[in-house]
Amino acid sequence: MDLQRDHSPEPGDLLEFIFFNQTGLRCGWRVLIFAVLVLILELMVGLIAPLLAPGLLRASPTGYIPPFDLLLLRLLHFLSVVLATWIMGHIEDRTLGEYGLPLRNHPVVSRVVRGYLFWGFLPLSLLLLIMRSLHVFYFGRPALSGFSVLYWALIWGMVLVAVAFWEEYLFRGYALKTLAEGIGFWPAAVVLASLFALGHASNQGETRIGLVMTAFFALFVSVTLWRTGSLWLGVGAHAGWDWAQSYFYGVSDSGLQVQGHLFNPHVQGPEWLSGGSVGPEGSVLTLALLVLMSALFARLYSRCPGFSHPKHFLR
Repeated sequence: MDLQRDHSPEPGDLLEFIFFNQTGLRCGWRVLIFAVLVLILELMVGLIAPLLAPGLLRASPTGYIPPFDLLLLRLLHFLSVVLATWIMGHIEDRTLGEYGLPLRNHPVVSRVVRGYLFWGFLPLSLLLLIMRSLHVFYFGRPALSGFSVLYWALIWGMVLVAVAFWEEYLFRGYALKTLAEGIGFWPAAVVLASLFALGHASNQGETRIGLVMTAFFALFVSVTLWRTGSLWLGVGAHAGWDWAQSYFYGVSDSGLQVQGHLFNPHVQGPEWLSGGSVGPEGSVLTLALLVLMSALFARLYSRCPGFSHPKHFLR
């Protein structure tokens, strides 16, 4: 099955036109094949994960999942995306590194750490300080002490790094690269950011404002990808932002609050400003912050030379 063959449609051949262009199978169909592969592999994860992590079976009545079981589940989700990407890459004669997570000639650790601290944890901290100054957010008292502080910090750190890898590689790995070849990088980024936000719509406590902010965060990660040529920094920013919310400050993340958070915060005032049940992502202040972050990042990082044309995206 050659998805990249030179196959120009004959005039009047409707099926040929629908499925192929000058370079082979159209990008939309390739993304659809990728999505079907991911769906099949996710169904397999749904069968295998409870056998490896029995806590997943006991999570149904309350919604609570033991953290180590949740870590295993998210790792399996990420591996399913990696496998689907590898299959598509093998068919298209491309390496996994071409889809956003290259290992050669990339400062992987420094970019992940830089993203975690400077584009994830610190911006979220700044946002909460602004909200505190407006009297719509209060940090509260510590909820943990002793060894439990380190225990929950590490476990949520691992879980949220796994979540960041899974979500970023799913929405801004193969799918973004391939769709960008057909419609351009930014139209593809907007489409996938919208789907990323819709994927959070079922979260309890989520709101329309929260979904919009989720989409804008996805666009910020797209900016980091556009400028650096990889997802490493964006994965770090995603994990750092979520860890700051879920563990360190203990606020809701997309409407969900986890067990074992460091502080017991509370909010007051109008939801559009405080975020309400969604957490900080439900506040319009987050929109201003994300726009500022995107502009600042684009200013500080020069454009990756490989992005001069969609065909060179991440090559």
